[in-house]
Order: sequence, then structure tokens, then C-alpha cells
Amino acid sequence: MAHRGFTDAQIEAFLWIMKTSSATEAANRMLISQPAISRMIKQLETRLGFALFERHHNRLLPTRRGTLFYDEVERVHLGLNHLRQFAERLKHRAAGQLRIVSMPSFAMAVFPAVSAALAEQFPELEISLYSFRSQQIPEEMIAQRFDIGITTDTRPDPRYQSRYYRLPGICLIPRGHPLSAKTVIDIQDLENETLICGEPDEQSRRLITQKLDEHGVKPGKIWTVSLGEMAARLVANGTGLSILSSVAALDARRAEIEVRPLSFSIDYTLQIILPLEKHAEPMVVDINNVLIELIEAKIEQSYHAANVIDSRLTALRREKS
Repeated sequence: MAHRGFTDAQIEAFLWIMKTSSATEAANRMLISQPAISRMIKQLETRLGFALFERHHNRLLPTRRGTLFYDEVERVHLGLNHLRQFAERLKHRAAGQLRIVSMPSFAMAVFPAVSAALAEQFPELEISLYSFRSQQIPEEMIAQRFDIGITTDTRPDPRYQSRYYRLPGICLIPRGHPLSAKTVIDIQDLENETLICGEPDEQSRRLITQKLDEHGVKPGKIWTVSLGEMAARLVANGTGLSILSSVAALDARRAEIEVRPLSFSIDYTLQIILPLEKHAEPMVVDINNVLIELIEAKIEQSYHAANVIDSRLTALRREKS
């Protein structure tokens, strides 16, 4: 394909000479003769109207314009490579691939079991599961890099479909801790306790901090972690208490941890992001519908496993937009 009078082969020859500083080495990389490389560069310089290299003692040194031209060619070349890779992903996706992106806590707590169940219904399906920060996931879905996204970032956007879910907060307590004798944890029970929370800009941390401030409760100290699994491990080691979503708490149940519902409301909002129907292949739409059913069943299971008895929380609440 020619563009503005020069060819792909001439551009490739130019790139190889810039990378190797040798016409001979460039010829070896392209599997052609050295005179053919030199001829391509001369033709390219003629088409451009300026010299790309200066010849010094059988060496090719880029001119200032040659260096500037290389910077632009390299940028376009990277873009074309990205385009080829994107086309390759589209081809494989049509052949039976599902690409999922999820916030870490959901990826660890839900998707190993859910993906296995999905694979039983679609034996030929290849599943790719990625874990990104919640704030990054909407942008990834807008760019159409994934078929479904799960995030606590609840920003709506007309470029994708959204389904919203409410998840109750659950308290994780070290086994043998005095609070493990209680069936329900009150906000005042957190006074002077060590709390293990997410990062300051995360939804869970903001909700907990707001609730503590409202009731004038002051923990003894607050530890900050990036992942719910890290919080669960610290609780299991007896470091302190943690409040996680019911789904994350479901994954955290283990011999060293007691799980208790809260008497106060800390509800996490979860968004499942789907491509607009006009951008989704019919096969992917069908698979996503099954996947959502499996996720919803897991959410309901987390309510029961966490012993949530408040009727406001036991009913799965879903909103569509």
C-alpha cells in the first residue's frame, strides 16, 4: 500500500536502518540485498524531498529531519501494530472467547466458581479474566476491550449498559475475639478497635469513615490495604477487624475468622457493565446473560452465608439503565 508516494517496504527499510545504523544489517532483517535497501532509501528521500541520512565512512547517520521523521513514523507504526492486535482479538472473540474485567475482590471471590459453571454450559468457550482497579474498568469497557466489567465505580455512561446491585457490609472478626460472642455488630463496638480498611479513595473506606464520623466512633487505629484478601488474612492473624461486602466476606470465611452482620447500614454499590447491544455479538450477549444469572446467584448466596437477617438486605436489588 502506497501513501503520499512512498511504500511500506521503503518505510520498513528506513525503520531498520534507524534501529541498526547499518544498511547491511537492515538488508539481513528484511531478507533482501544491501543494494536493494540503498535503492529504497534513495527513492524515499526523493519522494520526501529531503535527505534522511548522511553518509560517513560507509555509515548512515540520520539527519535532523531524518530523526524527526523517524519519531513520527515510529508513532504511526506502533498505532498500526495496535490495530493489528485489536483485529486479532476481535477474530478470536468471534471464535468463542469471553474477556472479563473485574475489580480484585470480586475477581477472587466470585469468578473462579462462576467461570467454572459457565464453562460447563459453554464447553468450547475460552475465558480471559483480568483484574483492574475499579476506577479503570469503565474506561476499558468504553474502549470495547472487554465483554463484561464488574466495578464499584458507579458512573453511568451512554456508551455502555449498566446493572446496579446493592451488597451489604459484613464484619470479619478474629476467632476468639470478644466481639465474636455477639450475633450482630453495632457501630459502637468498633470504638478503640483496630480496623483494616481499603485505600482512602475506595468506596468501602469512604462509607466506613462516614459512618464512624456520624456516630462519633473512633477506632484505636486504621490499617490500609489494597485488597480484600489482604484484609481477611490480617483478620485471620488477629490483627484487627474488617468490614467487607457480603461477597468478599463469603470468600473470606475460614477457620480463623468469624463473620457477623451489622446493625447499621453500610451498603456497597456494584455496577456490572455490558457493551451496547449494537456493539455486542449475539453469542456474547447470550453468554453474558448466563454469566449475570450466575453472578446474581452468588450474590444471593453471600447474603445467606453471611447470616444477613434484615429484610432490607436479604432481597437482591437490581436496577437497570
